[in-house]
Amino acid sequence: MNNQFKNLFFLFLLFCTLVSCKEEESPETSLPAVGTEMEGGILAYLFTPADAGYRTGEVHGIIVAIEDFPTDTQWGCRGSEVGGTSREIGNGRTNTSTVAAFHDNLPDYYNNPSQCHPTNDGTVAAKIAQDSEYNGYNDWFIPTRGEALILYSNREQIGGFSENDYWSSCESNRQDACAMSFVTGATFSADKSIRKKIRLIRYF
Repeated sequence: MNNQFKNLFFLFLLFCTLVSCKEEESPETSLPAVGTEMEGGILAYLFTPADAGYRTGEVHGIIVAIEDFPTDTQWGCRGSEVGGTSREIGNGRTNTSTVAAFHDNLPDYYNNPSQCHPTNDGTVAAKIAQDSEYNGYNDWFIPTRGEALILYSNREQIGGFSENDYWSSCESNRQDACAMSFVTGATFSADKSIRKKIRLIRYF
């Protein structure tokens, strides 16, 4: 009887090891691919540990609008320094808020833009982004230079870009701000009062 019990117990252990008692491994969470439509736009990038928006154990990144904003715009006030903007990934929202607040605090800039320079027309890329409601979301902003480089690198998966220059949200100096060519991928500084394309992004 004891031998029979031992044999049955051994067979049970063997069965558990091979089939039912082995712990199942949790399936890996599949990450969305760049170019996937989600949350009001198209996935452009997933944050890495080096990025300001990265959070350990969570998935976050950049959503880009499906199309360019319909009208070109100036960056803002030529001749005044906003200050405090960053070129790095994960700072576009802060940049946009900083630039929009600066122009909001100028004395009636939107109706009297010539107080900055005769070529200013009152349009401000950051303000347009901040006031935009698009595809059910209202937290859009202008990308930093680093984020614009990502958009350019992934332009084929994202789609909809034109062969023109686009504004970034970072400032170069009192006269100029960050811009990027979507023909060559070159980044450069441009006169703030020149009208350029903008493509809005948001974080998720």
